[in-house]
Amino acid sequence: MSQTLERGALPGTAEPRRTAEPQGTAERRRTDAPNGTDAPNDTDDLRELRRFAFEQGAGKAFVAPGPQIDPSIGTTSGQLPAAVRPDAGRPLALGTSRLLRRTPFPAGLRPEDGPAAGEETLDHLLVTAFGLQRREPSNSFNDHRVVPSVRSKFPVRPYLLQDGATRYLDVQRHALLDVEGTPAAPGEHGTTVVLAGRHTDLPPQYALLRGPLVDLEIGHNLRSLYLAAQLFGVRAELELPTPDPEGLAERIGIRPAEGWAYPVAVRLDGATPRWRPGSDRPAPTGDQALDRVLRIDRMTRPSGAPAPAAEATGTGPYPVEGNGLSWAEVLWNRTAGRTPEGIGGFSGVRAPQPYAAVADSLALACAPPPSPLLAAVAGHVRLTLCAQDVEGLPDGIHRVEDNRLTGHLARPGVHAALDSQFGYPLSGGNDCSVRHATFVWTFTADLRALFAEFGPSAWKLLQYACGWSAQGLVLGAAAYGMYARPARAFDEVRIARTLELDRDQTAVFQVVCGTGRFREPMLDLRS
Repeated sequence: MSQTLERGALPGTAEPRRTAEPQGTAERRRTDAPNGTDAPNDTDDLRELRRFAFEQGAGKAFVAPGPQIDPSIGTTSGQLPAAVRPDAGRPLALGTSRLLRRTPFPAGLRPEDGPAAGEETLDHLLVTAFGLQRREPSNSFNDHRVVPSVRSKFPVRPYLLQDGATRYLDVQRHALLDVEGTPAAPGEHGTTVVLAGRHTDLPPQYALLRGPLVDLEIGHNLRSLYLAAQLFGVRAELELPTPDPEGLAERIGIRPAEGWAYPVAVRLDGATPRWRPGSDRPAPTGDQALDRVLRIDRMTRPSGAPAPAAEATGTGPYPVEGNGLSWAEVLWNRTAGRTPEGIGGFSGVRAPQPYAAVADSLALACAPPPSPLLAAVAGHVRLTLCAQDVEGLPDGIHRVEDNRLTGHLARPGVHAALDSQFGYPLSGGNDCSVRHATFVWTFTADLRALFAEFGPSAWKLLQYACGWSAQGLVLGAAAYGMYARPARAFDEVRIARTLELDRDQTAVFQVVCGTGRFREPMLDLRS
């Protein structure tokens, strides 16, 4: 018997996009090639992209071993970009945490509690979206923010275009720093937030996986930015495709050849950003895997005229029940799981959760992305839930259709099976608590159909869409005291069998949510 989640459906949310298969798709599916690999009649770009998707996904075991991270090998994480001036800028306003403590989840900030000045509103918005939360003494990877990140590297860097000037958000200094040597932008008004991901912020052993990981984190950060805009009643507009991304990269002082992904821009309160036309100047980096990641980044960036942007504004954006916490508590609770010192992975324990925990998580995950193009791609993404220990919900596998849980399959032991298929299994130096998790959410997609409908840009847009939705699951878990661990480390082939996926579906992302076993005092870094 299926279980329906009434709160899981968002008012005004369009049904998932259904389109007829392009001519030839059925014939290509009948070939014996694994999903995501070469198929007849592909263009050269699509053929290369399919092979890339296969090599960093279902085919990685046939191509290269998993990443063995050597902490002695440096990255660019934590380093200021070359054009940023650490000695010039302005500090951000203080008191964001105090404002959020007065704001009940899931409502927005009340007008009488909000900041008085426009500049202060912007500062609090930025700190809410991207600011530091805490440092964990026993954790090998610090510090922690509102969004999860691979080994706390945080490869997505926020920039601001403000009335002709360019600034860089430095969360460690709690300041907006000036960016020198960037072209002036006469006629620009308002503030535009630019999110630029840097692949070299991630350890080089991640190789090809650096591409989708950075794009997934851009999706997480987009969702966090929109959440902050909604809380403070600021209109936010994302344009996809980004007009002239080469020019935007030059405007903020970055060069994609130095390991940067092409940036995306979000206009706040009707801002009118300006940048000059740029040029694409690819150059070899000396890292063959990185060169390939950058080539795929150029190949998959969306192109064409931007569709009218979807706006996000107002308060109380989510039709969820909540449980009496403030936004400050929910954002503080955000964690990807913890372990004692010297142990990797995440430690968990089975614990009951109310039915509202899954209903609220689903409502947050199903909020539509803020772009018609991105929403169209998201309509092709399927979500499968493995649940246990939830009041009023039978254990087992559940499909998500039209923003509701349907199609329950009673599969005892499914969590233990997924635990054995996780990329970092239980060992002497690593804990893995998938078997104890309350929820295991798995994102899947028909890569062939996506590539056929949207072309090469489908790959990047798929990562954005999954990151956007996953950040909703992160917030839903935090509201009920659970960790939420996003993962690309799993065995795609075995997961497809365990979850009994349709043959055309490939697992592309996963979020594991549960109750943590390990706790300790933490250093509060909030402002």
